[in-house]
Amino acid sequence: MVWTALFLASFVEYVFPPFPGDTLVVAGAALVVAGGLPLAPVAVAVTLGAVAGGIVDLEVGRRLATSGWIERQPSHRREDLERIVGWFDRHGAVALAANRFAPGIRGLFFVAAGAAGVRRGPAIGWASVSALAWNALLIGLGAWLGQSAGALSAAVARWNVAVGIVLALGVAVLVVRAVRRRTA
Repeated sequence: MVWTALFLASFVEYVFPPFPGDTLVVAGAALVVAGGLPLAPVAVAVTLGAVAGGIVDLEVGRRLATSGWIERQPSHRREDLERIVGWFDRHGAVALAANRFAPGIRGLFFVAAGAAGVRRGPAIGWASVSALAWNALLIGLGAWLGQSAGALSAAVARWNVAVGIVLALGVAVLVVRAVRRRTA
């Protein structure tokens, strides 16, 4: 179940960019480590999810290009789109290798690559390399958090006590002031 949720989080982030997939990967890795489970299935799940999402976006780009959608755009937008597609003709591999490091717009890299006609094999290869690199960073952060769960929990507990004391003192000050105003 955990692996499926992490796969879906990584996949959905490509198809629906506002989705917080990276945050869920970090949290998932932290929970897996804190629970004593292996990290390898996390890496596999999130990498496959990212690659699958990239493939969907690649196919969307292909459909846009073959449907004539780009040609039907107003001239200023069509020129911008054609410029992006042209850039992908020349630099697609670099862009796809870096896509994971551009949260929020990473799916658009594959849409542009599909519109530019980048072949599936190289696109999937670069998506995999990028996803592995980015997910290694996220999983490493999550693993560190998972190993530090006890220390983090203790720090949060101390913070909660401190905030509670400050709030109680603030309420006490307000009550004293209110009582003084009523008696004055």
